[in-house]
Amino acid sequence: MKKIIFSILILLVSVSLVGCTNVKSSHPEESEIYGGDKAAVTSLVENFGKQLQKVSLLAPKARVEESMQENYGDFVSLELLQKWASDPQNAPGRLTSSPWPDRIEIKTIDKMSEQAYEVKGDIIEITSTEKVKGGIAAKRPITLIVKKTGDRWLIAAVTLGSYQEANNVVYRNNKYGFSFSLPKSWKDY
Repeated sequence: MKKIIFSILILLVSVSLVGCTNVKSSHPEESEIYGGDKAAVTSLVENFGKQLQKVSLLAPKARVEESMQENYGDFVSLELLQKWASDPQNAPGRLTSSPWPDRIEIKTIDKMSEQAYEVKGDIIEITSTEKVKGGIAAKRPITLIVKKTGDRWLIAAVTLGSYQEANNVVYRNNKYGFSFSLPKSWKDY
């Protein structure tokens, strides 16, 4: 009797394990998100977002170019790196010591073709206060075009939007064409 119960138990476990390995999402896009190109694109954009604070756009031009190559080279096409090197003010990166870019929060990923995706999100900037207490000092919309080059995905184009206030004071310098967010306590200074 014990052998029969043991055999039935093994058969049930085997059937359930086989069933689990063949479970597929009823939504093909979900399968792509968690295991295909969308996962690779998501990872690329998130990892690129973590590099933004390492590139100071106000450093001397030679240093900016070197820093971009060092920190963005694995994520961005050579053409886009060259474009940013000639015009760093239109590149994402660190504009001030505080706040600084912390990450890119992805809002949408849309497939444009088999070889290209459009990613929309926000660059999230923080200060030491937000680092400790949480929250956001500033947000800046970003749209990235990610293309497959050979066997890897690279960011081929970036469009930056205007800063959005996050309950903070936004300093805008029209003469030099930049803006950044300051803590609310800096109002009227």
